[in-house]
Amino acid sequence: MKTASVVLIGVCMAISLMTSAKAQFDPFDSYGAISWDLEKLRLDNFAIQLQHDSNSIGYIIVYAGRRACVGEAKDRALRAKKYLVETRRIQANRIKWIDGGYREELTTILQPVPPGAPEFTASPTLKRSEVQIIKNCKPKNPKPRKRGS
Repeated sequence: MKTASVVLIGVCMAISLMTSAKAQFDPFDSYGAISWDLEKLRLDNFAIQLQHDSNSIGYIIVYAGRRACVGEAKDRALRAKKYLVETRRIQANRIKWIDGGYREELTTILQPVPPGAPEFTASPTLKRSEVQIIKNCKPKNPKPRKRGS
């Protein structure tokens, strides 16, 4: 009987270590330039995952694309965190965001990381010198103007 429990503990520890290592390579979710409504659905799924494991930390890593607006990755990461905290009621200290740098396309990665696992880190594929930064970006969906103004 003791042998079985030792084997079980060993198996659980091995699974825990594999999960920690795997977190760096297989994101929970990853998406590109999608609408805010679709992004909220993805964030809802992420929130459910974080609620199931109340000790895990949720990482939001956003990579700007080859053509990017100034502060785009940071703005998107903060918007996602705000939604998770204010709408889905995830504790703010359980959500970490990272401006991941640059990739070919705008990319957001959502990754829960268990306690004790190494911190999730960014893996950009482009250097800043390979990116075109647009200084005066306009919102895609400007607020409707009031009549008469």
